[in-house]
Amino acid sequence: MKIEHGPKTSVKKLSRSEWKLMNICWQLGKATARQVYEQSLAEQQRGYQTVKTLLDRIAAKGYLQTEKLGPLVIYTPAIGRRTALSAAVGDFVDTVLGRSLAPLCLHLADQEDLSDAERATLETLVERFSIESDDQ
Repeated sequence: MKIEHGPKTSVKKLSRSEWKLMNICWQLGKATARQVYEQSLAEQQRGYQTVKTLLDRIAAKGYLQTEKLGPLVIYTPAIGRRTALSAAVGDFVDTVLGRSLAPLCLHLADQEDLSDAERATLETLVERFSIESDDQ
């Protein structure tokens, strides 16, 4: 099963640590570095300055907007989560899977912790791709 993607986005890739902080930013909406730092402690211990540096890198890559309020910097997502995920998954499918969705679908189908709803969604997607392939 092959997939076609639209034009490539010019957004740069995020590292694993940047993705974790970006997910917190999407959850919070607007946040200071301190707020993101405190939220991130539940998952991983890292220094405040490390979080601040990562947030600045994420902003430089175009994922966050910054607004200076006195000594504080407010970080706001500049790109939607769905858009960012779509670009990341598309890049993974192109680069790692050679534009084939079959290995990804097989991997997802083998996950024991899939809920019934997730399994049904996966089955629907596979069915949809099968129908689209037959039409071409």
